[in-house]
Amino acid sequence: MALSREQEARARARFTDDMDEVGDAELHQAAREGERKLDRLADTPPAALLDWWQELKLMVSLLNDYRKGDYRAVPWKVMAALTGAVIYFVSPLDVVPDFLPLAGYLDDALVIKLALDLARADLARYAAWKAQQPGE
Repeated sequence: MALSREQEARARARFTDDMDEVGDAELHQAAREGERKLDRLADTPPAALLDWWQELKLMVSLLNDYRKGDYRAVPWKVMAALTGAVIYFVSPLDVVPDFLPLAGYLDDALVIKLALDLARADLARYAAWKAQQPGE
């Protein structure tokens, strides 16, 4: 199963719109709700997201550390992209609703991949920083 061209275009457009509207309130919301959804899906991550599951968890962790002021060495554009992707991920009613079997998370996977393409280097630096923190 794959996304249609129309679904892919709509998911990209919504991600871009979400990213353009990100402020502190959206970042805080994405950090909180992203953590809740990851916890809820922890034992059974959606198949469409398996390839990016660890990176998605790292994205949410970065949002939380940025929100708390613990890690700020990331350009705002990258934070906006990650926030937009997590907002898309936590929304149950996106281009392809998450409750649909097999296809429900395909659009989420696309949006997460788009954000990762923009943020991969910053996430790698964050992961290295995170690994050096006590208790990590």
